[in-house]
Amino acid sequence: MGAKPDVPNGDDDSAHHARYALPASLAHVLDWLNGRLDQPIELETLAAVANVRPRTLEAHFRLFLGTTPLGWIRRTRLARARQQLLAADDETTVTSVAVAHGFSQLSRFAAQYRRQFGELPSQTLLKARGKLSDGAPELDEDALRLSWRALAAAFMVGPGSCGAALADVERAQELAPHYALPKAIAAWCWGQRAAHNFGDTPHRDRARSLQLAEEAVGLSPYDALTLSLCSGALTLARKLGDADRLIERSLAIDPFSPWGWARRGWLSAYLGDDAGALRELQMTLRLMPFEPLRHLAFIGIGCGHFNAGRYDCAARWIRDGLAAGPESFWAERVLIAAAIHAGAQSEARRRARKLLRKDASLTVALAREAWPFRPAFMDRVADGLMKAGVPQA
Repeated sequence: MGAKPDVPNGDDDSAHHARYALPASLAHVLDWLNGRLDQPIELETLAAVANVRPRTLEAHFRLFLGTTPLGWIRRTRLARARQQLLAADDETTVTSVAVAHGFSQLSRFAAQYRRQFGELPSQTLLKARGKLSDGAPELDEDALRLSWRALAAAFMVGPGSCGAALADVERAQELAPHYALPKAIAAWCWGQRAAHNFGDTPHRDRARSLQLAEEAVGLSPYDALTLSLCSGALTLARKLGDADRLIERSLAIDPFSPWGWARRGWLSAYLGDDAGALRELQMTLRLMPFEPLRHLAFIGIGCGHFNAGRYDCAARWIRDGLAAGPESFWAERVLIAAAIHAGAQSEARRRARKLLRKDASLTVALAREAWPFRPAFMDRVADGLMKAGVPQA
């Protein structure tokens, strides 16, 4: 068993959660900014609003939001400008959108927009009006329907739902071979099959996942949802550096994407950053507090608590996640280990017997290789499973 982290392990969660809540000064600044993003804003003004020193405010933005105050403002302005351009009517102009979102220099706005979204704002506007083709044929209506139907199934992360999603996106790819979204969904689903023991050919499934992810990113390098899904595929293939770069690009394009924050949070959990995972998965829940993301956020938060040695807390979050998404039974491996380490051996053994009826080929060795968590995390999972009665090999 790996060494237990030097973190309190108890039931008093209120003090713990306070450590991951946004500071009152930062929450106040974000609220103040919400209706003023079209105005010139200086760091000193924000610091005065927050009633803290500028360096303190910058530290809070970096710690809790992963950027600087002015970087957050620029990213948010660009994201909102893109949303308005995509919903443009005949009266909308690039100038009016730029000014409405606080950009007074049009050339700088166009350059920043192109750097973030891969096209000029004028191109986005023309596409929204149907006057500019991006070179791809018109999208097949059934391909669109099947892809969005598959997305919900893919996020249930179970063998049956994964198979249903793959069937839908296979047909969608036949109908629209240049449409990136079904390829990205398929990439993540094939990665799930390989990591969670949903199929019999994990090496082949993983190779297929990586090939589809490469194709999807090539087709839509600036589509936030496509990048998020491909980041998930790369994560499950243990290419964490590449996955991290994709998810950062995804969130730069759409900082309000619950899909992106879910993947960001899980990647942080795999990397052993339990504080970051909790922040990011709580952001996911604020953006989309319902399925198909809710149960995955709960399970991911549970993994963050497990990594920090808060086993009772981990068990509660994962248990609630499984109640909402019972097909995600792969998460019971962490729940069983959490129960063992929390001293609930009888419950752990009962859950292990139940899990083995659903996943008859499960062994401790297979579980250890399933996910790209840090070795100390997987050591504790393996130790818990072995003590609960899961076969070693």
